[in-house]
Amino acid sequence: MALLWVPFAGAAYAVRDDPERLRMLVTLTLLFSFAHQPLTLWLVYGDAAQRRSHASLVVWAPVVLVLAIAAGSSVRPEVVALVAGAWNVAHTLRQRYGLCKLYGRLSAIDCGADNRLLWSWLVLAVIVAFARIDVSATARTLGLDTRITTAFDAATSVHMVIAALLPVALAVAVVMTTRSIRLELRRSTHSLPRLLYLASTFALLVLLAVDPIVGFIAYVGAHAAEYFLVVRWRVDRAAERSVPGDRVGGLARRVGIGGMLGLYALAVAPLVLMVRVLDQNAPAVVILLTIGALHFVFDGVIWRSPRPAAAST
Repeated sequence: MALLWVPFAGAAYAVRDDPERLRMLVTLTLLFSFAHQPLTLWLVYGDAAQRRSHASLVVWAPVVLVLAIAAGSSVRPEVVALVAGAWNVAHTLRQRYGLCKLYGRLSAIDCGADNRLLWSWLVLAVIVAFARIDVSATARTLGLDTRITTAFDAATSVHMVIAALLPVALAVAVVMTTRSIRLELRRSTHSLPRLLYLASTFALLVLLAVDPIVGFIAYVGAHAAEYFLVVRWRVDRAAERSVPGDRVGGLARRVGIGGMLGLYALAVAPLVLMVRVLDQNAPAVVILLTIGALHFVFDGVIWRSPRPAAAST
């Protein structure tokens, strides 16, 4: 899982000098990223325990988000796109922190400092990327739609402010990295999977800073690929025990994890095709952004870890 970004980066480098193929790769990566988002809805609405535990959120989140996104898209679509993009970047980093924390707890290690460490790396990588290239021009080269390019225009307007933050971001990242190394050296036990995942994340963010186009494809694609593996793990666990109201686990016991992902692919393929065909059609935009926002919101619920004492087993 730690190295899933490498094939995406390799594919991006292979078509780096062919604008048409590069745009196609970006499109396919974004569609693949969208395809993983409805998985969260399936895991929430297919599990009675999740619905009971978060009844108000499950009922009202779709309503509030549809209204907010529809209103925002009609008034200031570039702001909605900017918020969605920033939220997606943060959400991806949170998944990486969650995996580090999971492996740390399996070795009885407190990994709370990893959150600040990862954020310092990401902020530095984004600032370096903005300082090195014209993000708006790059977005247009990649064929991203007008909502996204307009959002990048707004971000580029504060280019000088972002560049001025570079020394501060660099200093913070160096301090956080130094502290983390010292803390790791003082530990009596270590988690090699966690260290590998942290090192791989560092390499991915260096790539994002040095070559933002390749790094963007690797960052987005790897997140979706990792999510499918995490969901497979969750469904495997659900299939091992019978819980009343858990339709996800019940279906997994009948058709297996392969059958479940096959059924999911059949269900989500028409949705992906609709989003692709309709493109900037207003209803398709609202559907796309709402599913993404629900994915972000519900993820914070279904993957929430128990307290460390309860997680020790």
